[in-house]
Amino acid sequence: MRIDYTNFESWLAVLLACIATGVWRLVGVIFYNRIKEDGLLIKWINGVAYSMVAAVMMMILVYPSGVLSTTMVEDRLVALAIGIIAMIFLKKLLYSILISMVSFALLVNYF
Repeated sequence: MRIDYTNFESWLAVLLACIATGVWRLVGVIFYNRIKEDGLLIKWINGVAYSMVAAVMMMILVYPSGVLSTTMVEDRLVALAIGIIAMIFLKKLLYSILISMVSFALLVNYF
């Protein structure tokens, strides 16, 4: 299944994402003294934020556009899994990203 977006739709998605992010930041600025750091509301906000990032990442991995769409979905998902495993063991974001990128390049070129 291939989903094609127009240039306008792509920019509209970026604009809406920026607005959504800005709204949450504004709410945080307004209420930061009134909300407990370990409260249920903050946990819910974190959950929503992480799920949004995960959804966008999976959308890019499963339904990519451009050059990334010429690669196999298995290669992309294996590289993601390798990056997550590296993050769990190394606890360093930069190293995990580099390991994931290198593993993706190796998978695409040699397997």
